[in-house]
Amino acid sequence: MNNTTEIHDLIRSKIQIDYPNFEQAPSAVREKFEALPTKVNFFRMLGHSVGAFIPVVDLTNAVFRDLTISDYHKELIVLLVATVEDCAYEWEQHVSIGQAAGVRPKQFIAIAEGHLDDSSSFEEDERTLLLFAKSILERGKASGVLFKHALRHFPVEVLSDAVLVTGYYRMVSNYLRTFDIEIDAQSDGTWIKG
Repeated sequence: MNNTTEIHDLIRSKIQIDYPNFEQAPSAVREKFEALPTKVNFFRMLGHSVGAFIPVVDLTNAVFRDLTISDYHKELIVLLVATVEDCAYEWEQHVSIGQAAGVRPKQFIAIAEGHLDDSSSFEEDERTLLLFAKSILERGKASGVLFKHALRHFPVEVLSDAVLVTGYYRMVSNYLRTFDIEIDAQSDGTWIKG
């Protein structure tokens, strides 16, 4: 590679990081990866963080399977995070998952266009939940007034889960966008339930 090519490569914004070889990973990480029912590109790239791989996979499973918040409400939040963070991977990955959870086409469009107050697309509780999550994304917290309003629609356990979902998917969005991970959207939204 000559000097001009090296300089050109250094000033280009496109990055390309190869996926790690799980055959070279510690045995516990390798076994956890091999046991995944669907090896999405996020998990493949996450192999670079061997110390966090197992806990992040376990957290992902908890977010998908063990929270009090309904899959439907969770998917509304995930789509909002994907929109705010401009994360195409996350959006595409959750089109089929959101549909399987009951998100309607009109709601996808309203979220993508930022119309969270659209009463023809969302019930009052859904609008409140979306505003709650949006406030967390924009300000790092929901105000006391908004939190109290949300408590009129949801128990504290669901709102606690909503904060975790919002933060988790923001972290994932940051990872996906930084590593420019190739989209591997699924056609079956029930795949994650394993």
